[in-house]
Amino acid sequence: MKRNRIAIVLVILLGSVSFWYIVNSGKSTLNAEMRNFAVADTAAINKIFLADKNGRTITLERGEDGHWKLNGKFDVRMDALQTLLETIKRVDVKEPVGKRAQDNVIKRIAAKAVKCEIYQNNKLVKAYYVGTETQDNTGTFMIMIDPVTMKTAEKPFVTYIPGFEGYLTTRYFVEEQGWRDRTVFRFTPSDIKSVKMETPFAPEQGYELIVNANNDYTVNSLSTNKPIEGVDMLAVKQYLSYFQILTFESFEVDINQNQIDSVIKCQPINIITVTDNKGNVNKVKFFARAPKKDAIDATGKLLKFDAERMDALMNNGKDFVMVQYYSFGKVMPPINYFQKGKTQTIAPVNK
Repeated sequence: MKRNRIAIVLVILLGSVSFWYIVNSGKSTLNAEMRNFAVADTAAINKIFLADKNGRTITLERGEDGHWKLNGKFDVRMDALQTLLETIKRVDVKEPVGKRAQDNVIKRIAAKAVKCEIYQNNKLVKAYYVGTETQDNTGTFMIMIDPVTMKTAEKPFVTYIPGFEGYLTTRYFVEEQGWRDRTVFRFTPSDIKSVKMETPFAPEQGYELIVNANNDYTVNSLSTNKPIEGVDMLAVKQYLSYFQILTFESFEVDINQNQIDSVIKCQPINIITVTDNKGNVNKVKFFARAPKKDAIDATGKLLKFDAERMDALMNNGKDFVMVQYYSFGKVMPPINYFQKGKTQTIAPVNK
């Protein structure tokens, strides 16, 4: 009888220990998951959804061809995407938010956070809110969302990227223009059929470069409608190579729509039209840009135009952007650039 009682007690004790282990093991797993913000396999990510408290949303989605689209309309700015993917992969918990600060941090997250949803093969695998930076600017407040129930976790954490000094909030931005690809021209030389350069202020400098075949080029003067003589093939090949990747600096945000409309009505400095072998046409108009207030040249004279930047109308007239002479001046040479022994560059307009 005594032995039976001992056996029963042991069974009860073992059962209690097992029950405690199962319950707390589950809690430990849940707690661990509620602080695991990183997604190791970013190669499998095919969609990222961002939303702020003002109703702005960003959807970054990779198509079957491997290209990423922004909100189903635009090509994605890949440097910003790579930075976000790196952040998603490496983000780690620095420390939990202290109990005294938890309520205040949660209120701040509720007011200003950006919601981030991460999908792999169209399945939601991770979700969390990205809050503001810590007081010392070396951490970022985040709080996890259960991807199954979509319920927010109880505790926020301070996150960071090991080895990176700073905060992560700015990487999860929701401004559509900031996510858009900034390419103006992207052509491999072998894909180009022709390049037309119209120069309204100096019509005699306008030309159309036509690619007839490999190492066979014609440069027609737009003012005489005749081909120039002595075409320098090396100069032509160098020129065509410049169109492989040319990007704008930013969208023009310092002027309002009325000012933009006023600029567009003015005569452009140059108009470049690139046509590829498939008949696709990319036409961009470039305009002189107003200088900064009281800007002067090397002689002390006030500049009439910005000496470093131009405005450009691109994407079939839908986008008004700012570009640099440093990048685009090389695709705006005068016609004699293509003649042997007469190679020169064009200077910015500031007359």
